[in-house]
Amino acid sequence: MSEANTTCGVCGTPGRPAFKAPQPELAPDMDMRPGEPARSTLVDWVQTCPRCGAAAPDLSALPSTARAVVESDEYRGLTTKGVEETLPFRRWALICERTGDRPQQAEALLQAAWAADDAAAMTEAAQLRTEVAALWAGAQDIELAVRRLDVLRRAGLFNEAAAWAADLAKQDLEETAHAIVAYQQARIAVRDIGRHLISAALPPPSHAPHVSHRKRAQTGFWSRLLRK
Repeated sequence: MSEANTTCGVCGTPGRPAFKAPQPELAPDMDMRPGEPARSTLVDWVQTCPRCGAAAPDLSALPSTARAVVESDEYRGLTTKGVEETLPFRRWALICERTGDRPQQAEALLQAAWAADDAAAMTEAAQLRTEVAALWAGAQDIELAVRRLDVLRRAGLFNEAAAWAADLAKQDLEETAHAIVAYQQARIAVRDIGRHLISAALPPPSHAPHVSHRKRAQTGFWSRLLRK
């Protein structure tokens, strides 16, 4: 789609095409924040319309129901809450919530937490992660379940994280997931809220795994991790 044909779905203001982040070349964080060079492009992931203030990765794809959200007092009030760096993601999260896209709402809030990390706004980052953890409560998908574990730990919710890790450890996990859960349990035990790469939990070299690691890895999510 050319820039001339890209317009805000709420007010029709012309804008740039949706941003496409470069492919990461380094391992992701345990909550799946991508490695560099994609990591440093976070500020470009969500567009904000200069006219109406709508926010989305692709403004032209906003549904018509987004107009009522963007014009609401709650949406406008977001400018007074949190650091400026998180605002586009918090706006996008509210649009997703009000239009019924709960999975994307959680992703937007997690991206807001990453922006808070970059702004050294640690209290806000913890609050945002707490919201994400609530949205992912009871996750059955193993990718979300393991990401939620990291979200809980980094939010400083150590009791909840320990309980969630214990539940995961009882499941019949494949080897990579088991290694990540065990690594997280060790970090939880020392009350560590820091950032860790997925590669830290895997037998080296995680970026170029031995053939035996490849054979044991399942297809899909975990095999993608092992290729990082």
